[in-house]
Amino acid sequence: MDSTMKRTAPRPRAAPRRRTLPILALAALLAAGAVAAGCGSSSTTNGGKVTVLDVAGGVDSLDPGYWYYQTDYTELGQTTQRWLYGWPASAHAPAPDIATALPELSNGGRTLTIHIKPGIHYSAPLQSREVTSADIKYSMERCFLASVANGYAEVYYGKIVGAPAAPTATLTNIPGIETPNPHTLIIKTSVPVGVLTTADALGLPCTIPVPQSYAEKFDTGAHSTYGEHQVFTGPYMIKGAGSGTVPTSSYQPGKLLVLVRNPSWKHETDPIRAAHFNEIEFKGGNDITVASHQILSGTSMMSGDFAAPPPAVLQEGLANNHAQFYIEPSGGNRYISLNTTIPPLNNIDVRRAIAAVIDRNALRLTRGGSQIGSIATHFIPPTMPGFEAAGGAAGPGYDFYANPNGDVALAETYMKKAGYASGKYTGAPLFAVADNEPPAKDTAEAVQSQLAKIGIRLNLHEVPHATMLSQFCLVPKAKVAICPTLGWGKDFFDSQSMIDPVFNGKNIVPAGNTNTPQANSPVLNRQMDEAEQLTQPEARANAWAKLDKEVTREAYVVTWLWDNEVGFTSKNVHGVKWPFNGGDWDLTASSLR
Repeated sequence: MDSTMKRTAPRPRAAPRRRTLPILALAALLAAGAVAAGCGSSSTTNGGKVTVLDVAGGVDSLDPGYWYYQTDYTELGQTTQRWLYGWPASAHAPAPDIATALPELSNGGRTLTIHIKPGIHYSAPLQSREVTSADIKYSMERCFLASVANGYAEVYYGKIVGAPAAPTATLTNIPGIETPNPHTLIIKTSVPVGVLTTADALGLPCTIPVPQSYAEKFDTGAHSTYGEHQVFTGPYMIKGAGSGTVPTSSYQPGKLLVLVRNPSWKHETDPIRAAHFNEIEFKGGNDITVASHQILSGTSMMSGDFAAPPPAVLQEGLANNHAQFYIEPSGGNRYISLNTTIPPLNNIDVRRAIAAVIDRNALRLTRGGSQIGSIATHFIPPTMPGFEAAGGAAGPGYDFYANPNGDVALAETYMKKAGYASGKYTGAPLFAVADNEPPAKDTAEAVQSQLAKIGIRLNLHEVPHATMLSQFCLVPKAKVAICPTLGWGKDFFDSQSMIDPVFNGKNIVPAGNTNTPQANSPVLNRQMDEAEQLTQPEARANAWAKLDKEVTREAYVVTWLWDNEVGFTSKNVHGVKWPFNGGDWDLTASSLR
């Protein structure tokens, strides 16, 4: 089992932007007889309990400030909390949630004025407390705390006047976030920030309100414990958490999470969440094959934190239970990361040789074939702004991406350019780290076999997915040369969230480092910083498309798949996909039939 990093972080895997179903993905769905779900259904009813079966262990953290992965957003983000701006199940742009409208812009786009809805209350024990602008200010400020370990605040909020340049040990009052009254929030930036003016980056969990007078005592120390004591604003809350502490009977990391209705939530103030289920239970630690069969043959169950069932189950399921499958382009990709600080990967011709030799069709087969996505030719996926300008399905035209089945002869030509007269690498094995569970394990071993064709041997270390990320691939000092089973999902429907976190040198950090190739080109860094300031959608799309061509030309990573999210349910469940979150479930829109 593996999952895409999100958003970014995610996702996830983070977060997605779907305009129309890509032609290649649509063809795959039609060939498979699969059904892509829309929103709403005349055959759905309210109420009941649904059980979601997880494999990898469910959410990474209870803290809203930490959430940056698909599963966090699906299981807690959309269900238990409201955001300054939210993402309806059918939307590809942020919509007012706690805010009354999109930001009012002034001062050349450097000042954003946002008004807060009255009448939104927290769950017990703060049920009499109304959400205010000060709560949003505190939630954004605490995202810069090292104890919260947020993954995107510096990327998207770093240009707010007075924002910290790096995580801090103590809370920083950010003067660029003003609260002139309880229902007005003003954000001032040093330069225009495109993803703030559009509200895209204000539709992330750092804008989930957190009351400072209640939470600050939990935010001290090396690790915040607010998540275990949080208050909720969404239609659901963790069962029993109204006491002020999340009970072990309702949350056991990796094993159990139980959500029930939040009595403080009012449907009339929430334009985004229908909240059909009465109770949602997440059960973790399941065998992926067993869980898949249980869902397809059982009742009131849904697939959880795995992007697709095992290939054999997928093929059988599409043949016999196709109406129970929901396939959505994820707005993300899968790639092999090449650490440019480790020889010989610091040589661009070696990296291009690796791109040339990789058989992307064979890698896709390790995950289930055409139903799980389209063969990639560059980083920005179909469904995202700038995809066509970056080359579309055909790609930007680089010869090392020309043959999806791999081209050993071309790869050897590049190896010769790199100084290897025989066309094959003659050095020591390269340290690689990958997931230890199928299908990612199978993908990694296929990469290992393919690289051997040009003499590159891998010392392949296979570990649990979370370990692969937290101890190896996202930690520069671990000096991992190749991470063959990574993926990236958008944070929102803007291609900055695809390119910037993965390739901007300013994002290289000691831990949680999403720039795994450690790309650090001064020229490209400057171009990315300039693109961040553009506020017109078309100009932004073109700028990030140009950068996509450049990072693809540099072969910092080998992108091999633009993947789909393959969800499935029991027959009596109407699942609704959430394009914002990589095509994962919107559990507030899904229901029992």
